[in-house]
Amino acid sequence: MHAYLKHIAAGMFIVLLCTGCSTKRNTPATRAWHELTTRYNIYFNAEETYNEALKSITESHIDNYQTWLPMYPNSADPNDTVVKQPGGPFDRVVEKMTTAIQEHSITAKPRRDPAQPNTQEYRDWLRQNEFNPFIDRAWLLMGKAHVQNKDYTEAISVLSYTVRLFAYDIDVVSEAQIWMMRAYTEMGWFSDAEGLALTLQVRRLPKDLHDKFTEFYAFLLIRQEKYRDALPFLIQTVKSEKSGIQKRRLQFLLGQVYAHLGERENAYNAFEQIKKLSTPYDEVFNALVAQSQVATGDGEIIGELQKMAENKKNSTYLDRIYAAIGDVYLSRNNVEKAIENYLLAEEKSVRNGVEKALTQVALGDIYFERKDFLKAGSRYSQALGALPRSSGNYARVEFRTDVLGELVPHMEVLVRQDSLRQLAVQPDESDKIIEGELFRIGSIAKDRLGDFEFAVEVYNRHLTDFPESIRRKEVYHQLYQLYLRMGNRAMAKSLKDKIISEFPQSEYAAAMSDPDYEHVVRNYARVQDSLYQQTYLAYRQGQVETVQGNFKRAQKLFFNGHLMPKFMLLNALSLAQSGNPEQLNTALSELIQKHPGTEETKMAQQILAGLSEGKTLVANVQPFSGIDWESHIVAGNAADSVCFEKEKNLPHSLLLLFSPNSLRKNELLFAVSDFNFSNFQIRSFHTDYTYVSPYEALQIKPFRSFEEAGRYASMLAGDSIFRQNITTGIVPLVISDKNLEILRDGEPLENYISFVTNELSDGLSDSIPLIVSVKIPQTITETEKNVPLEPEKTGKPDIASKKPTPKQSERLTDEQRLEELERKAEEALRQTGDVFSKRDRERILKEREEARKEWIKQRERDLKQREKVRKEILKQRERERKQKLKEQERLRKEKLKERERIVQQRNEK
Repeated sequence: MHAYLKHIAAGMFIVLLCTGCSTKRNTPATRAWHELTTRYNIYFNAEETYNEALKSITESHIDNYQTWLPMYPNSADPNDTVVKQPGGPFDRVVEKMTTAIQEHSITAKPRRDPAQPNTQEYRDWLRQNEFNPFIDRAWLLMGKAHVQNKDYTEAISVLSYTVRLFAYDIDVVSEAQIWMMRAYTEMGWFSDAEGLALTLQVRRLPKDLHDKFTEFYAFLLIRQEKYRDALPFLIQTVKSEKSGIQKRRLQFLLGQVYAHLGERENAYNAFEQIKKLSTPYDEVFNALVAQSQVATGDGEIIGELQKMAENKKNSTYLDRIYAAIGDVYLSRNNVEKAIENYLLAEEKSVRNGVEKALTQVALGDIYFERKDFLKAGSRYSQALGALPRSSGNYARVEFRTDVLGELVPHMEVLVRQDSLRQLAVQPDESDKIIEGELFRIGSIAKDRLGDFEFAVEVYNRHLTDFPESIRRKEVYHQLYQLYLRMGNRAMAKSLKDKIISEFPQSEYAAAMSDPDYEHVVRNYARVQDSLYQQTYLAYRQGQVETVQGNFKRAQKLFFNGHLMPKFMLLNALSLAQSGNPEQLNTALSELIQKHPGTEETKMAQQILAGLSEGKTLVANVQPFSGIDWESHIVAGNAADSVCFEKEKNLPHSLLLLFSPNSLRKNELLFAVSDFNFSNFQIRSFHTDYTYVSPYEALQIKPFRSFEEAGRYASMLAGDSIFRQNITTGIVPLVISDKNLEILRDGEPLENYISFVTNELSDGLSDSIPLIVSVKIPQTITETEKNVPLEPEKTGKPDIASKKPTPKQSERLTDEQRLEELERKAEEALRQTGDVFSKRDRERILKEREEARKEWIKQRERDLKQREKVRKEILKQRERERKQKLKEQERLRKEKLKERERIVQQRNEK
């Protein structure tokens, strides 16, 4: 009998094993078997791997206590410009969770059990899409692993899909959204992170999720530099943290936040707490150094640091100790003692790393304030190489290194020539060199360094030492500008009178006669740029008189400004518009003579070369459109400028290109993620955002070939759900990794588009066009940025030549129709330009302008209609979303009531 029962049990086990292995059957036995296998076989090992990898990263990380400590040792560096490659130490976790989902996810619907009461809870259970009770943990752990790998777009893809898949479980949804908030913060998508935070703040969370939300919300606020707001959340996070290493890191960060907010006593106490956390000696030392920077006592902290310097075991820390003592003295305005200790720190440094760099920055700052630019420049240049870009000092040190690198060589020459003149060695030659160096030093101090007092000092020495200099007029004007900016109107008036009386025929005297000249001087860059913007706009609209009038004003006010070559080119081209070839030649020749080597001069030379070859300039040449000066792409030859890779059987990516700010990036990411998870159970793709000028792009990879990427693109375009979610125009572009690097190196996108169209597009599905022409509307605003000035055909003048005529069979876009209209008009004018009277030309121009205005009106009507339709769709979606939320809330309440009823029945029994 006993043997018989053993056989029965073994048989039942075999049957259960066989049935349990299939995810196509959804029974209590299969659900139990797959849950058990997922939980204790795959998930358990993956979680162990996850924890071990995280522990290893935490323990091996070396913090830099001279800068802000990161909340997480593997957190993304916002200043890192290196492109992150997919994957990392948590890849094994991702692989295990992918396997768990592929092999143990149960999506088949179960048979309805007639014995079960037809409750709302049971009906909800039947409607769900996943029936392995533990598979939600696999999705969550996969998303967390992607976050720890710094694959944030992958993490958001997985976690957002988790939210939709397990929408019925509010705790799973909350945990996924909390980790999405972390990923958004790491990527700098603060508005998306804030949106999730607002949702989570009003939700009642279990304690473990509440603690994690508090931690990540503190991280978000710190990344946004909202330190005051972050304080209560960071304090709570420190209290809740269980890892000793992480707790000490967060405690030090808390002290840094207090110090940044000026709460020196709280900062001192926060650093003091670190010593009580079983802290290793090096961390105690760093806490003590940090305390020295916020200490409020008279001499206690200096005495303690000096004792540490005498301790032999601190021999490798002497640079840090003396730098800390220097910081204390500097905070008490004892600059000489600060310099003394900084020099000791510099001398005792054995690592030549960031610690020494920060000491050199401190010394450089002191010398800079004292205008000892020779010493300051030396310290800054040495520090810059070791200073991390994430340092708050980096931008300032980089700027001063650059400026002093220009200034110091002139000052060194000046010092050497002053010595030679005192020794009476070639005094005349020295005087000539000194006079030139003084003028250059004054210009750099005024325009680059922004040290007006030093510039005034240098220019005044120039006038004193060289009263008969040929540069006296320029020196007067420089001093006039300086005194105006410094608010010394009396001295400014004195210099103005000198210029008018001593140099009445000069350009400066003419400029000063303008009633607005003082305003111009005070706002030189902005006013010059604004006038150029107006001139450029007038040129594009064919307003010749305005262009030429603005040019004359620019000649008067900005004759030595950096935009003068652009003003001169606009003026010359306006002469072409008005049909004055002789004046055009003169204006272009003057530009070439006065501003050799500029981009405007190159354009002028090309136009003159075309005219010299006997080509006829179109009498009513249209204003040029804004194509980048540096592109120099000639229509029809775009792909010839670089050799793109033609091999199709290489790793490829699909880029979904879109205009900057034209859509919400997370919506596109969600739509692609949903498509991937819905269509590819085995295959996984990496997604990340990149930039391909002038577009942003979502990069999807890897694909094994050009054709494979094209098939994916066709599937994506044909997916109704994806098309419903993404209404904004995107441009799908298949590209190999090698060709993408060529684009990133600066090759224009137009060249690759031409290359694909001519060389690679055969055999692809017509359901999704590989290349779609998308034009970004250009606007002209009054900013300090230069508006590019360039012709439609870069590199060649607008000289009468035939444009390629579009094929009649091709369907033209609105932009192409407008281009064709202009082409035909220009062609007609070229053919009859010699015989048309002035009245005929005016009539044709008028007709053309009317046609253009009608096209614009029609375009505006189309856009308004599209916007109206779009708004209606959005309203409908919002109504559906609210209805769905309302329904979910009703189901949740019914579910809670049903649970309470069942619990009550059990208690009564």
